[in-house]
Amino acid sequence: MSRPSPRRILRSPWLRAAAIALVLIAWGWFLSRQLAVLRAYPWQIGPGALAVAVALGGLYFAGLALCWTLLLRMTGGPARKVSLADGARIWLGTMLARYVPGNVWHIVGRVAFAERLGVGRGQILASATVEQLLTLLGALAAFGLCLPFWRGGAGDAAWLLLIVPAGLAALHPRLLGAALGWAARRLNRPELAWRYRYGELVGALAGYTAANLFAGLALVAVLGGIGVGRVPLAPAVGGAALAWALGYLSVLTPSGLGVREAALAALLAQHIPLPAAVVGGLVHRLALTLGELIAAGAALAYARARPRPAPQSGPGEAG
Repeated sequence: MSRPSPRRILRSPWLRAAAIALVLIAWGWFLSRQLAVLRAYPWQIGPGALAVAVALGGLYFAGLALCWTLLLRMTGGPARKVSLADGARIWLGTMLARYVPGNVWHIVGRVAFAERLGVGRGQILASATVEQLLTLLGALAAFGLCLPFWRGGAGDAAWLLLIVPAGLAALHPRLLGAALGWAARRLNRPELAWRYRYGELVGALAGYTAANLFAGLALVAVLGGIGVGRVPLAPAVGGAALAWALGYLSVLTPSGLGVREAALAALLAQHIPLPAAVVGGLVHRLALTLGELIAAGAALAYARARPRPAPQSGPGEAG
């Protein structure tokens, strides 16, 4: 009898359910220990601050959508003709499916929509594979760039500043290109071994890093709206990026649910009172989710309102 592969174990719905249950139990235990403090905290946020946070959350997801579209166009061929509007609509419309168990449905949706534009499945899979790395490196780069400006500087965590040069080195064709080539042979998917220009990927990484700044500024707006006082800019922006990365790496929870909030609360609690850190993390998740929904709705509305090109006349048809 053959043993189940580690990949199959990680995809088990029972393991995912157990991980989610463990996160919920941990949160329940934490909240019960802090119940008295949390009850005394004024649970309110200014509507203006929430609106700004939601708008910044929308810009964050719109930025990620544009970055993926540009990445897809780098794969060449028919993908170069995909407009930014079409790419953003595909990305934003399918990313909502990542909350469905399985964590593959957003990729399946991209393949279905992109094939209507003449883009092959292989190009979608190649761009989505590199996207995972760039999204993670972009968040870590945003954290690394903010770290020197935290109170007291980097201190003992100065070694984390190596994240940025390490990420730039990892994107070099001799490293990432070789890894993609190995994966293409190993998985029998030759489309993964696409040749790219190093400068283009570095530019894409800059875009993903900039997008994370919008998510961090959304947290700054949230903290200002709940009455924290002087909002620590660098810890908020960098902490939001690092918390996202930690939630992303928790592959067993949908969209890092619970893990991201816990990490963000722990990071913020070093600079602001713990109740404000907990509330800020939860409201930040809400603001980003609302921003994502608004961005997806706006992309869909724009796609429907945009005039469609007239069909081409065939050679035997009248002009």
